[in-house]
Amino acid sequence: MRPVTTTGKTLGLGLVALGALQPVISQAEEAPTEWQRVEARVGSILDNMSLSEKINYTGVDDGHMFPRLDKWGIEGTVAYDSSLGVHVNNATFGAQFPSLTALSATWNIDRAEQYGLAIGYETRLSGGQQMLSPSVNLYRTPFGGRAAENISGEDPFLGAVMAPAVVNGIQAQGIQASGKHYLANEQEANRQNVDIHVDERTLRELYLPGFESMVKNADIASIMCGFNKINGDYACENHHLITDILKGEWGYQGSVISDFNAIHDPLKGAWAGTDLDMPTGLQFTEEKLMPLLWSGQLTEDVIDDKVRRNLRAVIKYDFQENMNTAQPLEHPEYGARSALDTAREGIVLLRNEDNRHGQPLLPLDRDAKIAVIGNIADEAPPTPFGTANATPETYISELAGLRQLAERSSRVTYLSSMSLDPETAEWHLPGDKPNHAGERGVKAEYFDNATLSGEPAETRVEPGVNLNWMTGTNETSTGSTSLSDVSTTAGDFSARFTTTIEPTTTGRQVFKVRADGPYKLWVDGELVLESDGVPYSSDVVNALVTSGQTQRLRAGRSYDVRLEYRRLQDNFTAVLGGLTGVQMSWAAMQPPHNLARYDAVVVAVGNTNENEGEASDHDYALPDQQAEQIANVASANPNTVVVMHGGGISDMTPWIDRVGAALQVWNPGQQAGQALAEILYGEVNPSGKLPMTIDRDIKDNPSYASYPDPALYRGEDALTEMDYSEGLYVGYRGYDEKSATPLFPFGFGLSYTTFDYADLQLSSNVMTPGNTIDVSFTLTNTGDRAGFEVAQLYVQPLDPKADRPVKELKGFTKVYLEPGESRTASIPIDARSLAYYTQRTDSWDVDAGDYRIRVGGSSVDLPLNRTLTTLMDQQLTTRDSNPLPAPVQQAVQVDPSQTY
Repeated sequence: MRPVTTTGKTLGLGLVALGALQPVISQAEEAPTEWQRVEARVGSILDNMSLSEKINYTGVDDGHMFPRLDKWGIEGTVAYDSSLGVHVNNATFGAQFPSLTALSATWNIDRAEQYGLAIGYETRLSGGQQMLSPSVNLYRTPFGGRAAENISGEDPFLGAVMAPAVVNGIQAQGIQASGKHYLANEQEANRQNVDIHVDERTLRELYLPGFESMVKNADIASIMCGFNKINGDYACENHHLITDILKGEWGYQGSVISDFNAIHDPLKGAWAGTDLDMPTGLQFTEEKLMPLLWSGQLTEDVIDDKVRRNLRAVIKYDFQENMNTAQPLEHPEYGARSALDTAREGIVLLRNEDNRHGQPLLPLDRDAKIAVIGNIADEAPPTPFGTANATPETYISELAGLRQLAERSSRVTYLSSMSLDPETAEWHLPGDKPNHAGERGVKAEYFDNATLSGEPAETRVEPGVNLNWMTGTNETSTGSTSLSDVSTTAGDFSARFTTTIEPTTTGRQVFKVRADGPYKLWVDGELVLESDGVPYSSDVVNALVTSGQTQRLRAGRSYDVRLEYRRLQDNFTAVLGGLTGVQMSWAAMQPPHNLARYDAVVVAVGNTNENEGEASDHDYALPDQQAEQIANVASANPNTVVVMHGGGISDMTPWIDRVGAALQVWNPGQQAGQALAEILYGEVNPSGKLPMTIDRDIKDNPSYASYPDPALYRGEDALTEMDYSEGLYVGYRGYDEKSATPLFPFGFGLSYTTFDYADLQLSSNVMTPGNTIDVSFTLTNTGDRAGFEVAQLYVQPLDPKADRPVKELKGFTKVYLEPGESRTASIPIDARSLAYYTQRTDSWDVDAGDYRIRVGGSSVDLPLNRTLTTLMDQQLTTRDSNPLPAPVQQAVQVDPSQTY
């Protein structure tokens, strides 16, 4: 394996320490003429604006982000979502990138910068000026529907390193980044109403450092406040978070923009410090703000500050004179390369047991006979529902990747009989003889009412049930029909689909239905599936999907299937990965009898846009009966390789001890097939490490006591309070506190080689004020394959005066080594690395005493340690301290010569 090309920097940590307000000061010192030009231009415009014009520059409702100012020749800016691809007119412009959880799993600053440069470049070529990314919310719970968009994993330091590297990459391309969602937006369920109760110290130590780092180490253009409440106030109306901390303590000079219509009260939103009400400007209007100014509840300088910040963003990025416009994507290879590199380094190998020959199952021989199960493997790589949804124009499916890299493509067989897919599902009309199927197809009866009453208005034969009312098509592998001539679908209507199936394997069969209305499914007279059609959310609404198993059916026999479906209202989101329509599919739960003859079986499972995404949270269990199917496959062939997809983690406990290998591939992006095949066949040595803990039992998760079930936050009786009762003890911190053992620990990931750690040294055994200490050690590749190792540094206070986690991540570096090669690696730490927040003094405090510095390959595998001493108490200000040591601040900066 060859190392991925980098920008020439050490793959360890590093970037520029910019204290609060220092983005302003440093610009004034290093380029005073430019900074003064920007402020002078902003001031000249602001001084000549009427109060009406000022108010109208704090809200937007015409499709732009920052509004137009025609009087001064300023065009409105255009912002695009999101982290997995640039959305333009509900299509992906450029690459489909892996999820930000995949990026965080690389633990590689260079990959973060490369991604930022690529998506910034594609945003610019698309005609946009702003990219609404990255998100640095924490992975507090595996239920979270929007995990794919968050780069922090469960650790604030990891996010504080990776996020500014992404931001600097985006902004180096002349595109404004927007950090989100400020703050404590760790769940999607009932996100518009939930009130997060969390203490100040927990906010400071866990949930704020990612944002602080983007401000101090990337001068991020805008921060987006979220939908939820924090301690009683909506995020966009929270004066303490926006004005006291973000703009006050950190000296943030950029704009605070609302999430979509997330301001509820114009006075609270304006006074809190939100600068832009978007996208429809419902609260910051003349009608609502003028009376507040006349009455003295608001003063004009509050409005002036908002206008100044918004103008500064436009003038600073030269959008007044050089507004980029849409043009063809000249270099699609930039995004494709970033997607491939991230997938290669972000895939985490979790398990790799001995095969029938006493060797680790992976890597596979190129001539191995492989069976592939799961329609995820035969489709475009999955992305979530909502703003993270990005359908690629070009991609390499995982099945195609395996076939391309195999010695012969015929060595890779796709078992469609075990793969749920409405396009390929086989349906037959009833035959002339009992228990025999006839010609292929489904009898469809459409009713002009929502109750299946009376005679059908139209009866016809469909090739399958994959109906999309928005496109007016029914697409299947056996044919395509137009639905435009089905007149009953114009309003509320219902439909009955009757057909038969003929199993090829004796045993239970799994059925899946996805629809935008209520439905019931019978198989051989048995009610297998039922849904009331009530959406999980009234926010961004996705079609509902359920699955269920039949009783044991016999191979070769024909069984009747009936699906009844009602469409009551047009309130489901057809774009962003949603469905306006109905789909039905089925597959065998038991594998074919010859499965044991394969050298390996690759099973692709996990969450997709059908069950993961914006505005709702999901279960921890795998969807669509996948856990039982994996267990059945592993029983037939222990050389089973499970490939897990999703923005976050799903439950692996029911089958993990029975399979030969398992990999977490996240949402792997458009080059997924190439990256996965290279790893499975050993062309690339896996190097991804988990950015979050994987629970053995969901009840062990530290957040479970306060968030045991997303269903509690759905429906008419949905809960509206969420207590972050675990406090500081999120993820591995909570496991350490309880001395519990997870299924896989934070920072874990296997390789095809092995590494040895030795000779830990500190450049000084005493931490003095203002000092940075280099922690150095020797890494040796003790195996026979080249590869990367992610070395991690944790700080453990030995006799803490305050309640503190056992240990916390405070540094990491990614090192490439040839077989037998040794190299000295170094990770910097400083006083902030040892500190905790004290609310009484609003400071970061370092107590005198001893701290154990621990280094190793994961949060539970830390073979090296040394003791570091502080001789006196130290107190750091929230204004001048930085979440990152100075060398790390330097590392996350982007070399201007690397821009596209």
